Amino acid sequence: MSDVVVGVDGSVQSQEALDWALVEAGSRGVPLTAVLAWEPSWKDGPRPSEPADFSHLADLKQDQVLTLLDEARHRTGVEVVTHAEQVQGSAATALLARAEHSEMLVVGSRGLGRLGRLVLGSVSSAVVQGATQVPVTVVRPADGDAADDAGAPAAADAPSRVVVGVDGSRTSVHALRHGLEVVRRTGTVLDAVFCWQIVTLAPLPDSWGWTPPVDDYEKFAGEQLDRALEAAGVDLPEDQVRRSVVHAHPAKGLIEAAEGAERLVVGNRGTGGFDRLLLGSVSRQAVEYASCPVTVVRRPAD
Repeated sequence: MSDVVVGVDGSVQSQEALDWALVEAGSRGVPLTAVLAWEPSWKDGPRPSEPADFSHLADLKQDQVLTLLDEARHRTGVEVVTHAEQVQGSAATALLARAEHSEMLVVGSRGLGRLGRLVLGSVSSAVVQGATQVPVTVVRPADGDAADDAGAPAAADAPSRVVVGVDGSRTSVHALRHGLEVVRRTGTVLDAVFCWQIVTLAPLPDSWGWTPPVDDYEKFAGEQLDRALEAAGVDLPEDQVRRSVVHAHPAKGLIEAAEGAERLVVGNRGTGGFDRLLLGSVSRQAVEYASCPVTVVRRPAD
């Protein structure tokens, strides 16, 4: 289904995710589906042997989602076709199943769980880890912890940026294509960032047995960035694309580059990941610590 799916639970974080998803759906021209997953509480003893009837509770949950959607439309002023769904079961499982064929799945960084000190909650973590096709965007709080962690805000006259992490892998080329689509749709600036360290770059041509100057490594990194931009079909005007080659650990460099950005786009795995891992260390740290919304994309199946 061509829509944007967002998980809601009534928390402040999910409200901000809902607002972001509503704007995103409006920009894409597709419906928004808000999903509230819930599980019954067995506070009064063991579960009954016969299936319990929770239809009355399901109706209340459906009304709650409708109310959340009305409030989000009022806050954002965005009017798009919306659908409200409530599902009895695990939140992560329900969201992943519902969004399997959607354009994007959006979650807040934390929900109503007890461990509020954690930047990434169990549901958002499971969703980012478990998604195999749909891009997942994790929306951080606009203030509070995120504001404390973020660096200096962007200048008032600075253009809105979509930062994309590039490392030369096929997944990062797909992330570039995703970022390019966002930029074309929103009129923002594409900021392609290639972070490098000598230990993360492939050996330079004809460098066996000696260590080339650092400038040669930087040039090599820049060439890999240019190849990725070409492979992704980036054909934006000069004033709408930036290319940055940063000598830093990839996660640290991307998080710093994304300060004040509209969003950060990363691939789920890069050149340093193991194929068996669904989420690489760089994308994991970006989701945990970036001060802006982070979209994690998967490489299409071969």
